[in-house]
Amino acid sequence: MQIGKTLSFVTEDEQWISKVLIGGLVALIPVVGTFAIQGYAYRVAQNVARGNPRPLPAWGEFGDFLKLGFIGLVISIVYLLPVIVLYFLFFVLTLIAAGVSESSEGGAAVLGLASLCLVPLILIAAIVCGFASIAALMRYLATGSFGEAFKFGETIAILRSNVGTFLLFLVMGILAGIIAGLGAIACGIGVLFTAFYAQCMIGHAIGQAMQRIFPPQQPVYAAPGYYSPPPGYGPPPSY
Repeated sequence: MQIGKTLSFVTEDEQWISKVLIGGLVALIPVVGTFAIQGYAYRVAQNVARGNPRPLPAWGEFGDFLKLGFIGLVISIVYLLPVIVLYFLFFVLTLIAAGVSESSEGGAAVLGLASLCLVPLILIAAIVCGFASIAALMRYLATGSFGEAFKFGETIAILRSNVGTFLLFLVMGILAGIIAGLGAIACGIGVLFTAFYAQCMIGHAIGQAMQRIFPPQQPVYAAPGYYSPPPGYGPPPSY
């Protein structure tokens, strides 16, 4: 994964300033702005995977960005369900332990210990399920098929076969978080633009991972109104 390219590709676009400014303003729109920015990052990923030398898209396909962002959220929620269940169980055990502490210190201690034992499980599940959701998202972005994201066996196989790639993606996520926080220097308002920049970086990292994981075969899905991807890129392999 080319970390340097991920950091610099935004400024290589001739219209990057206007695109980032628009992205920062879109972030001000409640809910809709979040979906649109996520979808924009996913379009960056598709463009990178297809070999577009200028992967930063224009804002003309706002509806498509909203759709991509919403679908990405649905995929993430499905794959993060185990984490949600474990966290809910931790919350319930903690409340019960607090409720019985007055009547039974021993029972409260047992429940408290049980809830603490869930903490490492939650952390492990969050990492594994988070990576699996990214792999599933890649399958969707590569094929345009919502069903491809929920072929759980193939998704887990991708994750197991490309552990190094996903660890590098984690490093990129940390770097993106640092860059997003730099906007706080500009009286806080700059966060809107640095956060958008960081989302573009994540999209670029996903696109690079897609190039590595999915071998060239045939053209993939092209969104309406977008350039046709060059021959040689295809759907994920069967496992």
